[in-house]
Amino acid sequence: MKISKILSYVVLGLGILGAILWYVMTSSISTLMDQNSVSEARELPFDIAESTVTPLYFLTLIIFVIAIIATLIAVFSTLAKNPSGLKNTAIGIVAFIVILGISYVLADGVETPLKDGEVLSAGNSKWVGTGLYTFYVLAAIAVGLMFLSGIKKLIGK
Repeated sequence: MKISKILSYVVLGLGILGAILWYVMTSSISTLMDQNSVSEARELPFDIAESTVTPLYFLTLIIFVIAIIATLIAVFSTLAKNPSGLKNTAIGIVAFIVILGISYVLADGVETPLKDGEVLSAGNSKWVGTGLYTFYVLAAIAVGLMFLSGIKKLIGK
């Protein structure tokens, strides 16, 4: 059995396990909220919320890390088998870094008061803006490429 097929089954199993854990954690929090007569999870007493959610959170985190490692193994094993794909991968990574850099330059960093009384620093605000600009640019590129592909199919037929 090929390693990519094994990793596909591992990722599928982890996805199913993650969905089950998400359901268990959500239902646990809902039950705790009902028992303590609160409308939001952040209103729960810390010791109660921590004892229920923390173990599930760490298990979910471990599954997430395993999924990332399995994905990286699959990607690098594919690149090792097909070195010509390495050039395309490098082009994609460089393009993403360029978009990230442009987004960082365009983003503003402004100290922002949060609802809980804390203050979001200017640096962290700039990174939030960077993430948003990066998302917008990548979404626009994806929509544009889908539109272009549709036009090519219409013209080609």
